[in-house]
Amino acid sequence: MPDSPTAKEHQPQQENPEMETQQEAVPSRSIGKAALEESRGERHIERLPGVHLKLKVGNPIFLRLLCVEQRYEGRIVGLDPYTYFIVQARLPQDTLTKLTQNPNAIGQLDAGGTLFGFRTEVLNRISNPAPLLFLSYPDTVERVVLRRNERVKVSVPGNIHGSFGDHDVMVVDLAPEGCRFTTRSSLKSPLRTAQPGERILLRCELGASCGKPFMAPVVLRRIDEQRGRISIGGQFVDVSEDNAAILHEYVNRVQSLLGE
Repeated sequence: MPDSPTAKEHQPQQENPEMETQQEAVPSRSIGKAALEESRGERHIERLPGVHLKLKVGNPIFLRLLCVEQRYEGRIVGLDPYTYFIVQARLPQDTLTKLTQNPNAIGQLDAGGTLFGFRTEVLNRISNPAPLLFLSYPDTVERVVLRRNERVKVSVPGNIHGSFGDHDVMVVDLAPEGCRFTTRSSLKSPLRTAQPGERILLRCELGASCGKPFMAPVVLRRIDEQRGRISIGGQFVDVSEDNAAILHEYVNRVQSLLGE
């Protein structure tokens, strides 16, 4: 590969980016599998020019590398708007080798309940001082806006576990893609150190789940604190089929009871 990103024009394939790739079975080393994927008919999908993709330094991003048909999580650490962007991501050595034969990838970005999918190409990579991938800015992007009534208001006691320890929380809304929960906070609360992009494990009881607790990894997306309480929103990732079924059944049941 060249030592620096080239200025060559990127020609994306004409087929649509695979917004449903979350359904695939993903090995433990790759992450980003959402809890459930509804049918396209239940979502509003728009195909837009690439300028509508608003990348920001610090954004988590999922990359599906076509050379190995696997997905990895990374973080945007730099960009030249509408030309290229830089992602920090650790990849296995065999994957890095295969990138030279097939540098194409599909990116997926979650921007507050709106999913962006796009085709891109690895223009260059470096390993020092950090593992970085230089990727082309897409010419087109697919934007998927979730239905408003996919998210339901609830009051479900739960527990979270992360680098900051264990904390009891109250889950206040749920969707197949993610949730929001709150808990009390103090100046000395370790939970105040939580950062967007961090992964935690959520455990709670979702009604008629045959006595089995719902458990799912959550990537934190938004953290707000006021009046002695912390409110945290996150996206479900790597959810097992059993837990995905529990979540889907619960959300559908609540929607039915509320007439949504």
